[in-house]
Amino acid sequence: MAVIKFVLPAMCLLLALGGCHSQKKDGADQAAVERIDANTLKLSAESLKNIKLSRAELGEFPDRLSLMGRVSVTEDRIAVLPARIAGRIDAVYVTSGEQVTKGQLLASMFSADYVIAREEYLQAIAQKDLGEGPSMLAMSRRKLLTMGMGEADIDGLGKPADKNTTNLMIRAPRSGVLLAKNAVVGNVNNVGDALFQLGDLSVVWFAGDVYSEDLPKIHKNQEIYIDPNDGTPPIYGKVSFISPVVDPTTRTIKIRALMNNPGSKLRGDMYVKGNLTLSKHTALMIPAKALIRLNDATFAFKRENGELFRKVQVEVGKEQDGVALVLKGIEAGNEVVTEGALLLDAALNTQEMQAK
Repeated sequence: MAVIKFVLPAMCLLLALGGCHSQKKDGADQAAVERIDANTLKLSAESLKNIKLSRAELGEFPDRLSLMGRVSVTEDRIAVLPARIAGRIDAVYVTSGEQVTKGQLLASMFSADYVIAREEYLQAIAQKDLGEGPSMLAMSRRKLLTMGMGEADIDGLGKPADKNTTNLMIRAPRSGVLLAKNAVVGNVNNVGDALFQLGDLSVVWFAGDVYSEDLPKIHKNQEIYIDPNDGTPPIYGKVSFISPVVDPTTRTIKIRALMNNPGSKLRGDMYVKGNLTLSKHTALMIPAKALIRLNDATFAFKRENGELFRKVQVEVGKEQDGVALVLKGIEAGNEVVTEGALLLDAALNTQEMQAK
């Protein structure tokens, strides 16, 4: 069999596998790339440094269904902060969408009822050692708590640092995101009026739509994940609800998954793609970037031994998450070229043309 030695000019234009010149070894020319036959190339040691390989392995290949959906705050993690007394909003210190912490000052309100209750509490402190003083102090403190005043603010009343004599400080009862802000400076609010709505986004719902033909494959506790697409790990959850009702407009069925949300990467009302794992089965897999598609055929470069690489036709099944399921053409343990495969194919074709 004649061995054709040729250093590929096209390779130099794209990415030199081993340099754009022949190398000297023991007084003889050694080509960076040698065409052994119609499907086989031999690479020099220098060329080998410029390709990357991956081994075909058996593993759990997931059968996944992709679906678009919407992120929302779970109902049990939404808190409405109402006005506990009637009064006028004098200041607002936060904006909608802002992340707040428990105890953070949100707004201040002037209320005649609060001014009276505050004075009653200060008088009770002054008379706490007299007769019914202790019970009066406890009762006046409970009154302030009922108005929505925080424990720390009550403890600060009458102290040297207490400069506020008229306004009730409204603080966040829990940490979360401000989903709604109804408090407006100058507005007079009645008891029960909603001032703020807080949502805890540490756990969220993902609600997606599936078609009726996919419904038999879906059940509760199936794994679903969302890729943040920022280099951080996927966010996982499990299906917790499958709607018994078909949407009359889209003819789809709503499913919902409860998902942990580290770092609050998923935001309320965000539209994202969910990846629902329907099942898993053992299969032979290689990276999808090892595949070369020509017309209706699929190929890969398989390592025959240290320096020889053969272009083989492969039959593949599904591709997911950058991994292809191999049905035929490659066996477990085979090494395939994952970076540089297109260049090897160009080298093979160019040298074939040069040989004619």
